[in-house]
Amino acid sequence: MKKFLILLFLSVGLSQTTFTDEEMINLENDFIYLENMVDSLAFEDSLKTILVSTLEEELELTNEELKLTNEQLALTEDKVKLVKPSWWENKWLYFGYGSALGVSITLLINQIGDAISVFWFYQLFYQVILKHFQLHYISDISK
Repeated sequence: MKKFLILLFLSVGLSQTTFTDEEMINLENDFIYLENMVDSLAFEDSLKTILVSTLEEELELTNEELKLTNEQLALTEDKVKLVKPSWWENKWLYFGYGSALGVSITLLINQIGDAISVFWFYQLFYQVILKHFQLHYISDISK
């Protein structure tokens, strides 16, 4: 133990260095510079921490927005299924229905017109024949 204490005193006594005034000022300026650097890094770290928390909140909101958008997409797909017309509501079938109805009405009107003209023709023919017979009958009676 005695040897250890002697060794300790000798090592401490011989290892001490003394600095000049200029070196002390330089060391003090270095310490001040390093303290300022530590303070600025601590400030940057706090700003980065705030930025990270803000970005985490933004990410959370974006995920929620994405979730709501997916729900809206699913609802829109269901709406499309509900609104999609059935096979009998096809526009080509409507065109066919309209065409068939138009042709049917035209043919019906033509047939009615033909029936009226035939009836008119027969009525006219009947009147002509009746007058002819009356003329012949009257002329036969007067003879």
